[in-house]
Amino acid sequence: METLREYVDSLFCKYKEDKQIQELKYEIFTNLEAKVKDLTENGLSYDKAIVMAKESITSIDYLIDGNKEIYINKFKLECLQITLLYSLIIWIVTIPISIVETGRLLNALLLVFSIVLGVNYIGASKEKNKEVLLVKKFFNIRSAYRIRRIAWVLWGGGFIASSIYVTMVRFGSNIWFSRSVKITGPYEFASIVINYCYPFLLIVVPLFINSIPQLLLKYEVGDLNENKK
Repeated sequence: METLREYVDSLFCKYKEDKQIQELKYEIFTNLEAKVKDLTENGLSYDKAIVMAKESITSIDYLIDGNKEIYINKFKLECLQITLLYSLIIWIVTIPISIVETGRLLNALLLVFSIVLGVNYIGASKEKNKEVLLVKKFFNIRSAYRIRRIAWVLWGGGFIASSIYVTMVRFGSNIWFSRSVKITGPYEFASIVINYCYPFLLIVVPLFINSIPQLLLKYEVGDLNENKK
């Protein structure tokens, strides 16, 4: 039965080994083993019984807790739409910071990025092939929620670290020597504020990731969800 064991291992190759996976692997292996035994007892050759047993289970994705089968291309299209929307918002927000050189560069890059996204979205939204739109794939909703939490933690930590860094670079010596902060004019003040604001613009990343679990549920395969579309 080593052939069956290797086959079961291949079914689970993309999943991290844990208690649930171990139990499922054992259950599937014993079921296949029993199927082969039953087939051979009914006169089928061992090799053919192995092939038939394998063909009876070709995927285990639907057995994994938290896995949702979704319409992957519909999901990708809306993800592209949300990315385009956030890109345009950030482009508009960064227009005022174009008074500094880095702000102008960032604003120009965002404009180019938005145009590229827009062209891709228009092309993807014109897809009329129903077979392409109905392609299905499994995603794990639990992993999506976990990644969402991690994204917010990383953004929050990065924002705090960046604020501390800007403060130390701009005002470190003033704080160390207890000197008063002097800002020579509105341009320098704007430059300081902009340096603090740069990391805040990255909030679109966790905001985008935050929407993924809802999109997975929206495009989950099923009669109820299909009727909504």
